[in-house]
Amino acid sequence: MATVHVRYEQAVYGSFPFWDRGYAMLAQSPGCRPRWLAELRAACQRHGERPAGAAEAGGLFALRPAGGPWLIVGVSPQGRDDRGRPGALAFHALFVTPRDYARAGASPFGFAHLLRGDWTAGTRSLPSGTAVIELPRPPDDPPDEQVARLARALGRGLHVTLEADGPIDALARQVWAALPSATRRRASVATWAFGDGNRFDLVARPRHAGGDEAGIVVKLVDVRPARNHHRTLLAMATVAFLALVAARLVRHRDGGVEVAPVSLPAEASPPTGAPGSRADRSPPDPSRYRDDLDDLDERRRVAEGLVDMAERFGVLTPEAAARGPVPADVMILLARGLRYRGPLLSADERAGLERGRDGVPGRDRDLALRWDALVRRFTDDRALPKGFARGPLRWQLDTLAWSFHLDDDPDASRRSSAEIPHALAEALAVDVPLRTTPLAARHPALVAYLEFLGRLPRR
Repeated sequence: MATVHVRYEQAVYGSFPFWDRGYAMLAQSPGCRPRWLAELRAACQRHGERPAGAAEAGGLFALRPAGGPWLIVGVSPQGRDDRGRPGALAFHALFVTPRDYARAGASPFGFAHLLRGDWTAGTRSLPSGTAVIELPRPPDDPPDEQVARLARALGRGLHVTLEADGPIDALARQVWAALPSATRRRASVATWAFGDGNRFDLVARPRHAGGDEAGIVVKLVDVRPARNHHRTLLAMATVAFLALVAARLVRHRDGGVEVAPVSLPAEASPPTGAPGSRADRSPPDPSRYRDDLDDLDERRRVAEGLVDMAERFGVLTPEAAARGPVPADVMILLARGLRYRGPLLSADERAGLERGRDGVPGRDRDLALRWDALVRRFTDDRALPKGFARGPLRWQLDTLAWSFHLDDDPDASRRSSAEIPHALAEALAVDVPLRTTPLAARHPALVAYLEFLGRLPRR
């Protein structure tokens, strides 16, 4: 059995019979950041309250807040709280970097043996840890019909809710084993939860009163708008062919990215001062930054975050990542490789969509404008300045964000350097539906947008 060594931080949040503080943080390891703890607290509060008649059972959930590490959380009943009220829960969380999570097979179930449920008043602190994780093996037999159906739904980006009598840990493990790696690296799961505030991709919740006496009720929720008629698909295919020939979009090859050197049409240039403009802000001033980060652990986390981002976006092969590339080299790869060089909506086209006087449904117009806003982050109008590779590390990170038009983030100054690569990856990942739209027949740039965005990872 192949194994990997994975570092983690940990914390415990909950309500316990040995104190009178209600739900609060019991203990944490030294490397936990305040933001992580706040995200853990919020995720636990969205777990919901156990309804009458539901099983008082534990479970596991895993999710990744925007810009942070994965939260792998074991939920354990604690009986009655200090006031004698039933239903107290404890949440033991492991914080794992996205890169380590992917190295461990992108499965939270490999970490389950590290999660505890027994806590006492003597618990005051927890250590940072390094765990040996067994990599999941491909199943020997094809998955059964139910597992295959759930895996297909998750792979299509659907949210799956199961109504059950108790936790579905065994079923969830089987589903995760049947998922492709790309889906496992983004999908969240809760084997037992009382609410859906965390918007898990796969979640088991107590069966509603009056439900079936046995078995599991499956509900699939498509968060994407419905697809259009097949005639629109035919029109899209025709327009797509012409647009792809004209634009020579980004092509992926051998795990890296090959970018065709095509300049933007003059009529597609964004208006001055808009995101993507060649006349907007200058890059950060390196003289305002100290020489470098003194914290070697922080530098290591920065490097890991950048490699994870580059692998996730397909500009760095796993083989190259394993060689431990220099952070500046990875940032240069990202800045050069993740570029959109196709046509853009003109100012007149954007104004027409915003006015909405063409008889097209509002959701299609809104979707087109959302595509446009996201694609413009990737335009090639903010090249990294000369001497980039020799600048201070924090300046390099801020300049990389600037190159993708992400320099107006109000939370940027509060983030540590190690958090910036994860925040950039989330900001550049696709969070909009990707579907055909009748507007493509009038605006060929939308076909190019759809093709480009379809190659990017999803949130």
